[in-house]
Amino acid sequence: MTTPKVFEMTVPDGTDPEAGFELARKKAGGVGITLEGDTATGTFSGTASGTYKRDGAKLAFTVTEKPFFVSWGMIESGLKKVFGDVSVS
Repeated sequence: MTTPKVFEMTVPDGTDPEAGFELARKKAGGVGITLEGDTATGTFSGTASGTYKRDGAKLAFTVTEKPFFVSWGMIESGLKKVFGDVSVS
């Protein structure tokens, strides 16, 4: 069993939450990640799975499951690749 780990990102100022979420959903789907929820909270699944929560400018991903052979660094890199550039003003 995986010990949960939280990764946080900052949502850029002026980001339209709905447009940013739709862009993130499209980018995630393109790499095999499914997002379920809304702009504030939900779940994700793919190579790793867990939950996400937005609180103001903070977006926190709690990874609850990942394969033992995938490093935390790879998980973080993947999250940043998909969600790190979803600013839409």
